[in-house]
Amino acid sequence: MPSRGRTEITLIVSVAAVVTWTAIVIVVFARQPVLGGDFMQFYTLGTLARTGDWAAQYDWPAFHALQASLVPGSNPYYYAPAYPPLTSILYLPLALLPFQAAFATWALASAALYAWLMRLAARACAVTASRNVVVGALLFPPFIALITSGQSTLWPLVGFVAGWWALERGQPLLAGVLFALVSLKPHFGLALALVPLLAGTWRVVLGALLGLAVIALSTYWVCGADAIAAYWSTTLGILADPAALDPLDARHTHGLRAALAAHVSPRAALAAWALVSAVVAWMASRVWRSRESWSTRVAALLVATLLISPHLLVYDGVLLAPAAAWLADTAVRERKWDVLAALALLAICFAVPTARVLDVPLTLPLMGWVLWRCPARRI
Repeated sequence: MPSRGRTEITLIVSVAAVVTWTAIVIVVFARQPVLGGDFMQFYTLGTLARTGDWAAQYDWPAFHALQASLVPGSNPYYYAPAYPPLTSILYLPLALLPFQAAFATWALASAALYAWLMRLAARACAVTASRNVVVGALLFPPFIALITSGQSTLWPLVGFVAGWWALERGQPLLAGVLFALVSLKPHFGLALALVPLLAGTWRVVLGALLGLAVIALSTYWVCGADAIAAYWSTTLGILADPAALDPLDARHTHGLRAALAAHVSPRAALAAWALVSAVVAWMASRVWRSRESWSTRVAALLVATLLISPHLLVYDGVLLAPAAAWLADTAVRERKWDVLAALALLAICFAVPTARVLDVPLTLPLMGWVLWRCPARRI
């Protein structure tokens, strides 16, 4: 594309980003009952890490009492933390600040980290300028939802992009170690556990196991056995009742399991989800076994991750940001306009709660179509 055309695109997208975020700061943040939304949960986790009470996050009534004491006005909001114990240490520095300052720091740091990750991912784009990828990513609806709700799905995004970076440099063992960071939100690791295994990328699998071992040992050393036992008990409870993590407003849920559970019995929903997840993992492994670029292969993994995840909200769609950039760039080069249209609709549907048919989010078939259309030229 001529440089003049790229400059015009950059200008248009930049103006759109400034206008959008100005409106968000003025309208959304100003009208929030509690500034930062869900960030109050992570602020409370950081406080527990600061006091060294690692197991208290799994005592949900006690957790809520501490949250209400730390954040005035948060008493009506209840959370059920189910993160690995060591995750709390990531928020410890923020707990040293007053709540409002902590949220402002979190929002700015999250935006900066996201922009840096997208700039890194943009290096794999052949026809799209890096600056356009970054500025456009700031308008990606799931990212906007992530910042306004004070959420934390950037942590697994770091793991996915870092793993891709290592694969691009021919270091699959290191890639596996870096992919282990996704375990900070374990439900996003299901596809990651299946796809490299089905594809036979054994050094990635070995690296992931090494990374998980380091995290497990660090958790035992820092948090202790009691916190691990409490986490394990909480995890078993969540597995028995996955709906415990779903929001009260089901329109913000984009998970396949939740969509199935709205129409059939829990047992049938679980069986159907497992079957579809196996098919999705096979589809993604088909791309991993190909000779496509690692950006295409990791894009397929990211799409499969969201399709398989049993718990998926609007802001979790931020994991699609690098995949959307890579696949859109490929679609433009190969003139796959249906893929480009599907990616555009996918971004819109994440932001529109009514984009559903029979209570099934349109994001699900759109992601399935994008995964099906991922190129997979054989080796």
